[in-house]
Amino acid sequence: MSLRKVLDDLATHPSQTAAEELARECARPGCTRIADLAPRDVVSVTGTVHSIAVLPLEEAPELRIELFDGTGIVDVVWLGRRAIEGIRPGAYLTLTGRVTLVDGRRTIFNPGYEMLPGHG
Repeated sequence: MSLRKVLDDLATHPSQTAAEELARECARPGCTRIADLAPRDVVSVTGTVHSIAVLPLEEAPELRIELFDGTGIVDVVWLGRRAIEGIRPGAYLTLTGRVTLVDGRRTIFNPGYEMLPGHG
């Protein structure tokens, strides 16, 4: 290992290192990196639930998450649901669905999903 590599590694912010490690873990066969998602494509993506939001009870049921794979974030929305067992911040999933743009953000509505064993 060169001195330059050691110094570069020391200068790398821990969050950048964690994102790079997650990107390597999420690079599963048949999956697309979130950074490479294009509108109208049907894709499978793997990542961790970065955040979760549930609308107030007086609004129509809708579960929203942000999925992060180390390369980017995609918004995911399940209409007609307020919760899905096992989907919580930090959960590791593979989702399959069509990418759309909503307010300029990549979004997947009502994807199929597979819960994966914890990463790392």
